[in-house]
Amino acid sequence: MFSTASSSCRVTGGWTSPPSRTARPPGGLVAARFRHYEARSGRPLLRDHLLLSMKGQRLDGKWGSIHTLALHENTVAVSALYNELVAAEVCEALGLATEPRTVTPGRRPVKEIAGVPHELIRWTSRRSDQIAACLADLEHEYVIAVDDDGELKFLPVVSERARAKMNQMAAHKTRPSKQKTRPLAQLRAWWKTSAILNSGVAVDVIDSLLEYARAAAAAIRSRVAAVVDVALAAVDVAATVFVMNDGGRFHRRHLLAETRRHLAPCPARPAAATPAWTTES
Repeated sequence: MFSTASSSCRVTGGWTSPPSRTARPPGGLVAARFRHYEARSGRPLLRDHLLLSMKGQRLDGKWGSIHTLALHENTVAVSALYNELVAAEVCEALGLATEPRTVTPGRRPVKEIAGVPHELIRWTSRRSDQIAACLADLEHEYVIAVDDDGELKFLPVVSERARAKMNQMAAHKTRPSKQKTRPLAQLRAWWKTSAILNSGVAVDVIDSLLEYARAAAAAIRSRVAAVVDVALAAVDVAATVFVMNDGGRFHRRHLLAETRRHLAPCPARPAAATPAWTTES
């Protein structure tokens, strides 16, 4: 993942703006990783936060500043790569598979571990429900907003770019305060008890969740061929990127990110079979 990110970055060799001399950092990027197991809501949410150093080693061995514009531009593509690698490694290590799940009608499906009941997923997404409710209010205010002359200020349909900004606003407005850190063993015990009491999923399913997920993965692999229709996938990816980026104003990094979402991970394809071209910058 770091090689993909660093291939898009440059280390500056001068103080001018834009930099007068730039080169790829031969040693890659330097980062510290912090692992979190729970969301602010207290529900399980395994994720890593990375603190990237803004210094990189140049070809002459000296250290210079990372050209941060390229780094920020490729954040989404690198994030999609990270999600793909995590999902692929988990599926390969535990014998699982993923399946698409429609969260919001008309929006891009998300990939979830097959065999995990949707009610259990909903139990973990209380924060998402809060954001969705606030987002609906913001979208309503957006479409009815008027200027000083009483005319509508915006189009009656919310664009994807406007929705993305409002989603960030909704997340900020509904963001709870951080909770006190608790041991992972204590968290797991509390999560299991809470899921049994509040998710609506049967106790035997929760107790045997891994077995249920492995059975679902086996069923998927028995009926899904390890073949990707490249032409159909290309059309789907291009159409999604075109719509999601204001009618065609997009870059190659957007195509890479969407391609990862489309392919990651194919249930019948091992993680090592990821097309090499998708790891390029």
